[in-house]
Amino acid sequence: MNMHGKYMNQVIDMGFEQQLVHKTFYETLIDGGEHDIVSALGDIFFTAYRDGTDLSSIRFAQGEVYFHRRDYETAIFKWENVHNDLRPWAQKNIADSYYELGQFQLAEELYRSIEAESETLQAEIILRLFSLYRELGEREKADEMIKRGVALSPDYPNMTEWARAFFEEQGDWESAIELALGEAVRTSARHWADTLTGYVEQGHARMMAPARFSRCLALLYETDRVKFERLVQALWNGYKDSDVYFSWLAEWSSLYDELAIGRDYEWKRIPSLLAEAYDGLMKGPYRLKELVEVVPPLLKSWVNLADGQGMAEAAAALIAWSEKFPEGFSDEMVKNAAKQLVCADRQSEEAGVALFEEMADWAETQRAGSHFRFRWLVRQLSDLRTHRVLVAGASRNERLAFLRTVVGEAALVAPSAPVLVWKNGDETEVAKISDEQFTVFASIDEFQQALGGRTVRFPDDAVIECTAPLSLVPQEVAFLDIGPLGGRVSSHHEALVSFPLADSILFLLNGDDPFSSVDEQLVLQLCERAPRVPIHFLLPPSDGMIDEQEELRIAREIEAHIRTIVPRANVIVYSPHAPSRKQQQALADLLGEVRHHRSSVRREEAILATIHQFIAHLFRQRAEAESRLAESIVWKKEMAAKLNGAIHQLGDQQEEKTRKVVKAFRTVLEETRKDLSAAIPDMLRKAADFVREDSDFARLHLELNDQVNEQLRTYIDEEVLPKLHGAIEDWIATTNEEFNECQAFLHEMGEAFNAMFGEERLKLECDFRILADWRRDIDRLASGAQIDKLNIFLRRTPGQLLLKGAGKLLGAFAQNKVMLAQKYKQFIQMQDYTDVAETVAGQLLLPFEWFAKSLERDITQFFQAPLAVLNETLERLELEIVAQEEELQQMRTNPEAYRDPLVLFGIRLRQCEQLTQAASAAVQV
Repeated sequence: MNMHGKYMNQVIDMGFEQQLVHKTFYETLIDGGEHDIVSALGDIFFTAYRDGTDLSSIRFAQGEVYFHRRDYETAIFKWENVHNDLRPWAQKNIADSYYELGQFQLAEELYRSIEAESETLQAEIILRLFSLYRELGEREKADEMIKRGVALSPDYPNMTEWARAFFEEQGDWESAIELALGEAVRTSARHWADTLTGYVEQGHARMMAPARFSRCLALLYETDRVKFERLVQALWNGYKDSDVYFSWLAEWSSLYDELAIGRDYEWKRIPSLLAEAYDGLMKGPYRLKELVEVVPPLLKSWVNLADGQGMAEAAAALIAWSEKFPEGFSDEMVKNAAKQLVCADRQSEEAGVALFEEMADWAETQRAGSHFRFRWLVRQLSDLRTHRVLVAGASRNERLAFLRTVVGEAALVAPSAPVLVWKNGDETEVAKISDEQFTVFASIDEFQQALGGRTVRFPDDAVIECTAPLSLVPQEVAFLDIGPLGGRVSSHHEALVSFPLADSILFLLNGDDPFSSVDEQLVLQLCERAPRVPIHFLLPPSDGMIDEQEELRIAREIEAHIRTIVPRANVIVYSPHAPSRKQQQALADLLGEVRHHRSSVRREEAILATIHQFIAHLFRQRAEAESRLAESIVWKKEMAAKLNGAIHQLGDQQEEKTRKVVKAFRTVLEETRKDLSAAIPDMLRKAADFVREDSDFARLHLELNDQVNEQLRTYIDEEVLPKLHGAIEDWIATTNEEFNECQAFLHEMGEAFNAMFGEERLKLECDFRILADWRRDIDRLASGAQIDKLNIFLRRTPGQLLLKGAGKLLGAFAQNKVMLAQKYKQFIQMQDYTDVAETVAGQLLLPFEWFAKSLERDITQFFQAPLAVLNETLERLELEIVAQEEELQQMRTNPEAYRDPLVLFGIRLRQCEQLTQAASAAVQV
């Protein structure tokens, strides 16, 4: 068979299989105009039956007709009796019937049992199973079927479209993207590229490996640059905030090299994507070691594809990076970037200001200070309306003397300040600016009072800006004086950070030795530090011994000599102490002329120079901060040890005072107890004096008992309690002295600690209220002492019973009263009254004993407040130590967190400098 015949057979087979798919095979057996298809097929069946031919094809056709008429059982019966080549299709149709009848399990078993050689039949079975599983809600099986169908028969009608719709319905974006990728590469169909790009734009590809898109991108680059660029943009935007962003950047660089992407096409999106990517990398939270891998190749593609304004930015960025990391760039790349930079347009002049503001904000987030001075400097440099004249030369006293002739008393606002600025304004105002503080005063007097006079010592970073009405100074001119300029101080002196403010320099010559070697050396330094800042010279007039013409001649000679070093220098005669009206006018004319000389490019260069200083300042500050932090930790640990010692010392003192005070109080009680033990027995024995011969012995024991109790109460009220109260008062006074000693000790301790802390952190005040409480309690106890009536002579001892009974029996006989009185006296005098004394002492001193038991608690309260302050201070200090140790550990173990952003700021600074230098070169040309 020739090739044409083979192709025709394939077409016929494909058409035949489509009839089987749609169950229209029966149409091949009957005429097209036949209306009763069932009867027609019945006739054909009987004819064939009589002829003895195979009936399978007719049964197959009959099954189709019954299926279309929804007579599924008859259709199944017919198809079960098909045994020719159509049997696999008949089995598939039987499964379709069961599917329609809702017998899904049986249908599934039949579909899976079919052994099909036809690709069409295989595809149909897969699609039917796919539909069945969707009907059953078995997502995983449906997913497996449709993916198998795409893999085996992607060209089968609706196979990929069903798959796409299913994946979208399920939210299976990874599978949807894989399908679109595969089909876009396989078919080169534009709608699949659009579908893929749509998925990416919707953010569904964020976590997919970028390498998966390489083949598709390569194909689109060759076939459709518009779609290529759109897909690149979608991928870039999707990946830039994801975890695989750096993988995408690496993939882009590989694509750029492999596809040799160049300027042969006018790219609309990619250059801006590259610019945004570079900007995001430089400002993002990335480590330098990560950026070194991806930025150089990114810059390579950016430089080669950028145009217009972006061309200059790209070239400047590449040159800046090549200076820091030369190993990432070839010499040819750097040379081409340099050529491109010269030819390109430069960027906005605000780049330096924006970079500084970003750095200053970053420094604040790093707790590296507020940097008011640098913010003020950049703000001043950004103000193109004001021309600042730096006064140099001579001694500072001479400079201030000259300035006093120009700005008046304002020249004396702060003569010892490192940097002084005078501005012309309607209202007087003084600003004190340092890195950490910006303070404004409404007048010079208020400023000097706040600082304690003119002789105050300023820190090296201090700037004093005085605004006042200055009649001799044009509105747009300000004067600047930098104290260390030209002295022997280090070139790194903080005051020199303000030097870029100078738009021009007014150099004061020495009248005795004009333009001496010292002056010449200083002028050379100024020219080196600011090569494009014009310098004008003031020559003090002679002492009056020469005429005006001769003075002018001398001035011209000096001017000619100066111009050998400063070619465009002007020299005018001016007295720094008492200028004439003519001299003042000459100076005013000079200032009026120079104020119009402002260079935006030079100001931009000055801003960039200030940023250089700022970066160096931040590096130094970091090192100083780490050193200060380590020192602070050591110091705080020493303070903690001292506080701990003070706490133990105070605890020992509290213990000692408690023991001493309690012991002294108990001594008072013991003395009272001894007095009672000695006095009461004697008092009771003297009760014998109350016994007389004429006493009523029957009641004598009752009378004696009453009398003795009355004596005891009188004795305690009039002698014991006053004495005890006095002793306790003395005890309180002594205790007060002890407490005062403690308080004095604590005051001294607190002052010592506060001096070490440098602030009023400890206030160690004891609670003296307990002394007043004690006095109140003692007064109450002493005035309210109650002694129960004692049964001294009424106790049931044998002797007393005897006397009591004898008194009743013998009391009536006079001759026995003498003997009985004698016996009573003997009994009273011989009795042991120790127990009575102990009872009285116990009752009297019991409240005082309870008081003694509370003393330890009260003394603890006395020391409670200072002890709490010491403990709280120690606890807070220990927390500060832990926090600072963690901070220091973080500094030392992760220095890149601070260093890397500064390095990147430095690279961006060099980028700005490259652009500014290119602009400066263009201006000069």
